[in-house]
Amino acid sequence: MAQFMKIPLEGVSGQPEILVEIDSIVSIIAGNVAGPGANPTTKTRIITKNPASGYQKLELTHDAAAVTGDVVAALNKAMGANPGGVISTVGQITKTAQVPQQPSVSGQKGRIVITTPYAPVTFTAAAWS
Repeated sequence: MAQFMKIPLEGVSGQPEILVEIDSIVSIIAGNVAGPGANPTTKTRIITKNPASGYQKLELTHDAAAVTGDVVAALNKAMGANPGGVISTVGQITKTAQVPQQPSVSGQKGRIVITTPYAPVTFTAAAWS
């Protein structure tokens, strides 16, 4: 297991990513500090244990994923990835799936017309409390 989980941030001035020590992670929960069920589509909390100060919460703000639970699943996968490495990066999470035009309708020969492009979930804020 890697030592740190790297979460890429977009639109956060001066901070392109945040690193979280994997050994300190106690839990990953969908939703914000208002409770486990509050804003589960756009907020995710990482609970960490700090020997000096007790528990800390990292609240991540992000786009809604196409499938409920994909953000938590991606964070959990990053925790177990890259055995023996130093950093494990959170993989891309689908926000909008790519939609090709139906071949019977498009009339295109040898190429696929995309009507809706793929779009990943972006993490737009990270706040410790």
